[in-house]
This record gives sequence, C-alpha cells and structure tokens, in this order.
Amino acid sequence: MKKTFLLIVFLFVSVTNLIGQETSSKVRFKVVDKASKEPVVYATVMLANINRGTHADFNGFFEIPASYIANGIIKISSIGYLSKEIKLASVVKKNTTVIYLETANNALGEVVIKRTKKKKRALFAREIVRNAINSVQDNYPNDAHSYIGYYRDYQQPVDAMYQKMIKSETPIEYVNVHEAIIESFDHGFDSDKLNSKKNQSLLYEYRVNSNFIQDSTLTIPYDNKRNKYSESVYISPLGGNELNILNLTNAIRNYNKMSFSFVNTLNKNFIDNHYFEIEKDVFLDDTILYTISFTSRKDRTSFDYAAKGTLYIAKDNFAIHQLNYNLYYIKNKSPQYAVTIEYAEKNNKMYLNYITFNNFFEAKNGNYFKIDKALFDVNKNAFKIYFNRTVDINSLEPLRRNFKIYYKGSKLKIMNVSAFDTSNSVFSIAIDKESIAEINFDEESKNPNYRNFFTFDITNIKDINGFEIDQRTSIKMNQYREFFVQEVFEQKALPLQKNFINKREPLFKATITPLQLEENYWLNSPLKKEKE
Repeated sequence: MKKTFLLIVFLFVSVTNLIGQETSSKVRFKVVDKASKEPVVYATVMLANINRGTHADFNGFFEIPASYIANGIIKISSIGYLSKEIKLASVVKKNTTVIYLETANNALGEVVIKRTKKKKRALFAREIVRNAINSVQDNYPNDAHSYIGYYRDYQQPVDAMYQKMIKSETPIEYVNVHEAIIESFDHGFDSDKLNSKKNQSLLYEYRVNSNFIQDSTLTIPYDNKRNKYSESVYISPLGGNELNILNLTNAIRNYNKMSFSFVNTLNKNFIDNHYFEIEKDVFLDDTILYTISFTSRKDRTSFDYAAKGTLYIAKDNFAIHQLNYNLYYIKNKSPQYAVTIEYAEKNNKMYLNYITFNNFFEAKNGNYFKIDKALFDVNKNAFKIYFNRTVDINSLEPLRRNFKIYYKGSKLKIMNVSAFDTSNSVFSIAIDKESIAEINFDEESKNPNYRNFFTFDITNIKDINGFEIDQRTSIKMNQYREFFVQEVFEQKALPLQKNFINKREPLFKATITPLQLEENYWLNSPLKKEKE
C-alpha cells in the first residue's frame, strides 16, 4: 500500500503529579466468604459512630488509615451475608487481616410468616420490577444532597499482547491507574444528573499512580470507529471524562433518561427488553430482598448479544438495592460491558453506595514498527532509512517486492538494500542513476516542499520480535471506572464557587479544591499481587 511517510511519536505520559501509593500508614484487610474462601467483592466497610468508610475491591482487599486502629470499630456488610463488627485494636498491623463473612440464611423466616398470616397472591417477577421502578421517586432523595467518595479508573490487558509489545518480563495487571477523592453534589432525583448545572462535582485529590504503567495512547477518547472502540457497542466519548461516563451508566439515578443498552431508559424500556425470574430471597441485616434474575429478549435487543443480570429489591418498599448488568457477545465468555450499581438505606431514603462500569475495548497502539525518518544523499544516489526497531534481516527479501519508492507517483528503480550499521535499524537503499536523472534534483529542489513528493511503500519486512512494518497492533483492554461512597451528606446544597469538574474534559484537567482531609477520606489503591 502506497503511503506518504509521516513521523508519529509515541509517548508514555509524563505527569507532574505522579505519586506512588504508600501503604505504610494504612492497615490492610481482606474480606472472604467463610465457606468458599472466595473474596466478597465490594463489601461495604463502615467506621462505627462516624458513618464514614470504604469498600473492599474486586479481590476483597481494603485499607484503613492507621490513625483509626487504636479506638475504631468497623462494620463489614454485603448483600446475602451476615454483617460483622471488628475492633481495630485487635488486628495485627504488619499482616493482612482476613475477615470471614457468613452467608445469611432464612433466620427471619418466622417473622415473615407472622407478618403474612393473611395469604396474598404472590407477585410475579415483572410486577416486582415494575413496582420497584414506579417507586423510585418515593425511595430515593428528591432533595439536594452530596456524597464524598473514592474514584478510580484503570485498564487491564485482556491477553499477553500488551506485555509482548512493551517487552515486559512479567504479566501486566494494571495500566493507567488514576485515583481521586471527589464530592458529588446531587440536586435530587427529579433533576437531570448529567446536564443540570445544579449537579456538579468537586475534585479534592487526584493522583496518577506511578506504581503502574502510564500509557497515553490508551487514554484517548472513544472515536467508536478505528482508534478506540468496542465492537458493536457505542461508548459516549464525553471528552475523555471517565467519571461522567460512569455517571451516565447509573440507570437507577437516570431512571427516566437513556443510560446504556439494553436497559435504555429504565422506566420505559427495561421491562419490555428482558425476561425476569424470581430466585431465592436474600438478607441484608434485617432487610429481606427479592432476588430477580433477568435475561435479554433477543427480539427486542440483538441476536448477536445476550444480556443477563440480577436485581435485589426490598420486599417492604420495593427499593432497588442493587442492579447488576452484563452484556455478552455470543462468541465471548467475558462481558462486553458490565455495570453494578448499589444503593444503601439512610433515614428511609436510598443513597448511592458504589457504582462500577467496565467495558472491553480495542485500541490501535501508536508504538508499532515503522519508519522514523528518511534522508537522501545526492552524492551517493541513496536513501538512508531509519527504522524505530531492529529489523529482521531475513525478512528483507525479495527486495523488489518489499521495497518501493515513488517520486510524484513515478516508481524509482532500487539497485540494492544494505544495513548501514550493525544495529540493523538503519539501511541504505541505492537508487538507479537513470531514475535519479529523470527527477532532475537541481530543478526540483527549488520547490521547498519537494521532499513531500517522495512516497515509501515498504511492506512485509519484520522486526526481530516478528511484528510486520506498519501493522498497528490491536491492543485489547478492559476499561474500569469505579466510585465508592465514603460518606453521605443529606440536605446539602451546591456551594457557591466555580471550581467544579468540567463534565466534558479529562479529570486530570480539573482544578483541585483544597480540603483538609486529615485521613477522613482515603484512596483504596489497587495493590500489586503478593503471596497470600
């Protein structure tokens, strides 16, 4: 394929606010299921008496600042488990403290029977879901409020291609880890979360975690076409603001707005687009929850994709405690995207507890095998070609097929190709004298743009790692965005100031608002793998 030579520089991002996450001032815990020994994902951890806390990560880990250890008590809870309290003074600071949660059984069954002596018709799954959606205005706050929490977005390679591309000897677990402490102001569920000027966020702390690779070529906004895309799934670019993309996917908060396929608009499309089934009830402390599983209807959505998920809905007032949604391409085992939204009750209203949204994407990486520059030596009638990688000498032949050079569309005759030095990254390409004579350099060189008239069509050659020239590697990644609420403030209005996060710019461009944190709110950074 003919192409005019263009130099593209690949950069690893350099940010002045690169801060490695120190863990020495925090104590580490892990929450696991007592029976299965599997991690309890996103368990809620609250510091008793102050209604502030954190959450376990996907692997069950969380950290508590050491300043709370002497007198603090934490309560760990999760849907389907018995809550547990731990006195922090009893933990060993140097080791990871493992906390075991037991599955909640139907111990409340007797109470349920007493309350339901008068037999009523059992509700169908669709009726329960419809009641839950119709009760959003009653169960969630319509008054102004805010919540402060820990936000992060990061990427994880799907396969070993990225590791191979950057020549890492060890597997790559996390890429582009960005963390923040954010306060989100919400004017209430009857307002537009995304577009209303009364709904804003303040950035209190922002860190690029230097413990992990930073690759700026993977953080460009979605163009949904060539450079960054998720097959058959449209991801709103929103100027590269991953926080706003996360807010967009909150189908409960945006119950009357478009969120994501195939929930679409929760109160209009969700029920029609899915089949529902009642599963076994679960418990959250004294609250009994319906468990409603669902799958997408192919006639309403797509025959190439299938969605499935779970709703946890309170029996007493139909409040939605959690929505988990996963979309699968029929040929893949891993989801194309997955959303988990959880709300928690406070003074008879449901406030956000956490939200996570991850999606698969592909990106054409800029760090591919290519020509760096080309120089012409008039005296030697030869081009000196600089490649950005060491060339596999065995891939050069046949020269006439692999090396073609044109001037104003006319093909130049190549005599030979040879390595210029021992690095095998710089080569000399000798041109036939008659071809050079036809160009008439003395006359052409009077045009300051004459160098742009050369076209280099170099194909099939490979670097020493087997990558073919000009083949931009398709990097497959999962993009994660997560927000974990650490404290909720009821009846809190938007402050009168202008340093709000721009909803359509990357988060690192936002102004940081000074706040004396004093360890009240902390980053729960992902941690590199360690021996358990």
